[in-house]
Amino acid sequence: MHSLNDLVESFHLYAECERCQRSVQLDIEKLIVRLGGDFPITGVRDRLRCTSCNIRSQDVRIVFVGPPGKRVIFQYRR
Repeated sequence: MHSLNDLVESFHLYAECERCQRSVQLDIEKLIVRLGGDFPITGVRDRLRCTSCNIRSQDVRIVFVGPPGKRVIFQYRR
């Protein structure tokens, strides 16, 4: 897994604010439209800003949820 395209089928991507503990699931397809499918996953973190406390101390979580039609039920909690 290196690019956003690698996540589309079986993964969810979450932004976690280190300061206020806010967690938001990111829309991978919208990120691909905006940044391109070949955009590196490691570069996403540098572009995130918490909409609650307005700082850039975001962490990124990649969660395997399974392929379409065989999704695993998962809810990320701190």
